[in-house]
Amino acid sequence: MPRFIRFLVLATVVSAASACAADGMTVARPDIEHGKATFNTMCSVCHATQKTGGPVEGPNLLGVVGRPAGSQPDFGKYSEALKASGLTWSPQTLDQFLVNPMAMVPGTLMPMLIPDDKTRADVIAYLATLEE
Repeated sequence: MPRFIRFLVLATVVSAASACAADGMTVARPDIEHGKATFNTMCSVCHATQKTGGPVEGPNLLGVVGRPAGSQPDFGKYSEALKASGLTWSPQTLDQFLVNPMAMVPGTLMPMLIPDDKTRADVIAYLATLEE
C-alpha cells in the first residue's frame, strides 16, 4: 500500500477514535505497538504478515487494508461465504468483522474475534501499517 494511502487509513482510524470520544465514548488513540503485540499473541498463529513464509491456516495479512475479502492470491482456503461477501477490508469493515466474524459473514472459517474496542482498534491500526 502506498505511504499516502497508509497515512489516510491511519488518519481514518484516529478520526474514528476521536469521533467516539466526541460522542462521549472513551476510546483512546490506537496504539500500534499494542496492536502488534496483540497480533503476535492472538493472530500470528494463523496469519503471516511477511512477504514469504509464516502460518498458512489463514491468509497473509500483509497489505490487507484496502484489499477485497477473499482475494489474497496465495491463499486457497477461503470460505465461499467470504469470497462472495463483496467486502473490502477497510478499518471500518475490519472493525465490524473482528467483533464477530461468523455473525458478519455467516459461513466464514474465521473463528477468532476481538471483542474489546480498544484492542481491536490497536490491531487494525497495526495492520494498516503493513505494506506489500
